[in-house]
Amino acid sequence: MATTNMRQWNPDQNNQETDAQYAADSQRAGGATNPSFFTSILANKLFYQMSTYLTAMFAAFANKGFTTSDSSLSALTAQCSHFLTTADISAGMVTVGYAPTMSFNCVVANGFQVTMTGNITSLSVIGASFGQVVTLAFTQDGVGGRTVVLPANVVTPGTVDGAAGKTSMQRFQQLGDGKLHPIGPMTIS
Repeated sequence: MATTNMRQWNPDQNNQETDAQYAADSQRAGGATNPSFFTSILANKLFYQMSTYLTAMFAAFANKGFTTSDSSLSALTAQCSHFLTTADISAGMVTVGYAPTMSFNCVVANGFQVTMTGNITSLSVIGASFGQVVTLAFTQDGVGGRTVVLPANVVTPGTVDGAAGKTSMQRFQQLGDGKLHPIGPMTIS
């Protein structure tokens, strides 16, 4: 079972400012001046507040299987690097402007939609990670009849419908061979 050694400071909230006192405290709002006297009731409230949030956060990480300790800053930093943030999560679908030669970067998004105003003669789908699900959507403009040459790392894709205004969409999953394999058939709408 994962653990953490983070502990809450002053869990019984003894000898500390109330929330109202803390909100009104000039040192909390403006910082300590030189010279100044940093009272224990202010210090206890500050340490209580910071440690409460950190203890809750690291307890949640332990509940998810991460052991953390303050015994090594580098080890704690390495462990914290495994926590996902919004910077680690790709966007769902993004709209990409048409070009005859295109590249869809799966590090940036999990799906791509392009309205074709001409043929896509060269397309690369890059950056997909093992297990990632990627959606490709091709919309015909008002003229229609546009074609797409899909790259070799996209295995047995369906056929893009050439009817004007139609969207052809298919989902793929990146497998261990480094290729995107279809999850289901191409859908046309």
